[in-house]
Amino acid sequence: VDPAAASKLVPQGRGNYQLLGEIARGGMGIILKGHDTDLGRDVAVKVLDSELAKRPEVVQRFVEEAQIGGQLQHPGIVPVYELGLMADDRPYFTMKLIKGRTFAALLSQRKSLVDDRGKLLSIFESVCQTMAYAHSKGVLHRDLKPANVMVGAFGEVQVVDWGLSKVLRRGGVADEKRAKESLHSVIETVRSGPRDRPGSTGSDSMIGSVMGTPAYMAPEQAAGEVEKLDERADVFSLGAILCELLTGKPPYEDDGKDSVVVQAAHAM
Repeated sequence: VDPAAASKLVPQGRGNYQLLGEIARGGMGIILKGHDTDLGRDVAVKVLDSELAKRPEVVQRFVEEAQIGGQLQHPGIVPVYELGLMADDRPYFTMKLIKGRTFAALLSQRKSLVDDRGKLLSIFESVCQTMAYAHSKGVLHRDLKPANVMVGAFGEVQVVDWGLSKVLRRGGVADEKRAKESLHSVIETVRSGPRDRPGSTGSDSMIGSVMGTPAYMAPEQAAGEVEKLDERADVFSLGAILCELLTGKPPYEDDGKDSVVVQAAHAM
């Protein structure tokens, strides 16, 4: 963390958090290691980038990530503890601090494709169960890949980085079927609450935008057809992860001719 900015990274009204340093940095901001002195536990603190914090639509997506993480209650999903503002008015949220390695790291460390195949398939099965739960709540991840799966030292498997997740719109046949098959409540975010404005579709992204990782994308997602996305897009990504597990490569790679996005859009 930049020492000059450290003084601004203080949660408003929460003197019980000690920020101990940066863990990771991503497209939307940084993740810090923190310590909750009240409960005596370490936490991860995700803080939105200062420039992105000036864009309301990005702030809204960041808040939605926290709300979705806070409402999805499953061992395979990192729990979110608190949502708030830093001293410089940047939003942050705290979550469980995960200690382990990514599924991508485990796959890359294999000496052959048959090494630890049973263990890796068991991890993949846990990811599938987690996504089945999320789908039952009407939530898509939209960026499933080995790098977004954490495997702990004691075998715990958690799907991380829900920053591109989407809450499916309400009122359709799929929602009626989901309500009958599940006893769980529906996820609500800042854009999908009961007082939605007329014409609002919940947590929809801008039509035509491409979000996610092309090497693992479903064709409709790579083509930017966001309005067509449903649970099947995540299932495709799960299949892409299984492809890499079994063959050592994801479905799409740079071949020097067509970009990975083009390959994914045309299922080449």
